[in-house]
Amino acid sequence: MKNLLKLTASFGLILLFSACTATIEDYTIENESVAAPLNPPCDNEDPKTRVVNNGTVSFNLEVLTADGSTVVSILNIPPNSTTSWASFSENEVMFSLKGSNFNVADDKVLIQMDNCMAYEIEVNGSNEIVSYVPTIL
Repeated sequence: MKNLLKLTASFGLILLFSACTATIEDYTIENESVAAPLNPPCDNEDPKTRVVNNGTVSFNLEVLTADGSTVVSILNIPPNSTTSWASFSENEVMFSLKGSNFNVADDKVLIQMDNCMAYEIEVNGSNEIVSYVPTIL
């Protein structure tokens, strides 16, 4: 009698687990078309820039040409934020990043920006630029 109770309980558990087992027939696999590449090649696009401000103060970004014309101006970039990409014509330009606090040094970088180039300016937690090299798209 003792064994019959254990056998009945074991049989009930086996039946319960076998009813919950999934088989390969329960699932269908659909063929999906190959998606477009995530980063399509650049097609003579204007250069662009943005600021990643991981610092503790707001910054202003100005991109200036050799004759002093402002081609990009992004003001009051708050801490812990990233701006949108801003495009401009290819040229040798000066990137001027100024902090809103007098204790933060201003930084200027002169770069020849050609088409299909991007310059992401990253500010670290100490309010210093840590990226000085643009990338080719």
